[in-house]
Parts: sequence; C-alpha cells; structure tokens
Amino acid sequence: MIDKKILVIDDEGAQRDVMERFIPKLGYAVRVADSAETALAVLKEEAFPLVITDLNMPGMDGLELCRRIKQLDAGIIIYALSGYIASFDEAKLDACGFDGYLSKPANARVLHQAIEGAFEKIFRRAREEQE
Repeated sequence: MIDKKILVIDDEGAQRDVMERFIPKLGYAVRVADSAETALAVLKEEAFPLVITDLNMPGMDGLELCRRIKQLDAGIIIYALSGYIASFDEAKLDACGFDGYLSKPANARVLHQAIEGAFEKIFRRAREEQE
C-alpha cells in the first residue's frame, strides 16, 4: 500500500509552515526539510511518493536535489516550487527529472490539483505494476 506522504523542502520557514498546515487538510501526511541535504537524509530513512522542493536554496539547489532523488528512486514524483519559476528553463527542469512546476506562493487550488494529480498517477502506476 502506498502512503499518502509528501516531503516538502524549502529554506524559508514561513513557506514550510504554510505547507505543513495546508497539506494535512487535504488528507496527506507532510514532512518538511529546510535544506536539500536534510531532505536526502530523510529520504534514505523514509519513503515519500511525492516531493515538492524549492529551487533556490543555499548549498545544494533544487535542480541538483532532483537529480539525486531520481538516482535514489526514479519513481518519486518531484515538483519544483519557486517564486522565480519563469526564470528557469523548462527544458533544464525536465532534464533534471522534475514532473511539474509550481509558482510560489502556491495558490491553494493549484497546489491541491497538483497533489491530487500526482497521487492519481502514483496509484495508477501501482495498479499497473500489480496486473
């Protein structure tokens, strides 16, 4: 059975707090990390089918984090979250392995739709693997 868990990575405390309060209201468990390095450590200990990460962070950025997560588990769905999403080259984001992109601050409806869409894909893939 797939756990409805989401890992959110953002160096901004206020953004983490918003996500930590909002996502459980949608019926999903959430864990937050303040850096890419912390996120990688968490992912080595616990499985998350969906990751939402900021792109601009001190130390390792979201692009490198995405590449490393996909090396750990190519099946994890990863969404980029940035206040500057338009300044990133979509082809570069795709090449890193991102499955989607969200603007920050995230609109509640758009975020909800993105999460629901990701888990529909996750559950569909799991059903197909069982057949």
